[in-house]
Amino acid sequence: MSTHHSHVYIIDDDRAFGKSLKRLLTCKGIPADYFVSAQLFLDAVPSGQQGIAIIDLHMPGLDGFSLIGMMRELHYTMPAIIVTGQTEADSRDMAIRKGAAGFLQKPFNEASLVELIESFNNEHLLEY
Repeated sequence: MSTHHSHVYIIDDDRAFGKSLKRLLTCKGIPADYFVSAQLFLDAVPSGQQGIAIIDLHMPGLDGFSLIGMMRELHYTMPAIIVTGQTEADSRDMAIRKGAAGFLQKPFNEASLVELIESFNNEHLLEY
């Protein structure tokens, strides 16, 4: 397992989920910040910042797909993992087409998320 963890940015309008995920990652030694909206994330995290973004698909304002598009336009190089509680059949394919580096359906196994984060750490952060 990698000893260095990239910073994780959680963007999800579900405050209970976002705070819980931040606590989980922090307990696993993975530094994390939580944002309740895409705009708050964009306002706080500069495009040159390294890390991994975990983005909820369905949010008011900028949804997950729109946020990934904005990140590409603004030259963010961090990989994005889309998470959703919805069961649309084509969400995973659409997420990958839009530029997501990963996709998880809520509720997901915490080990699956940590393993996905580790895979990015071990590849020294993939770029879009």
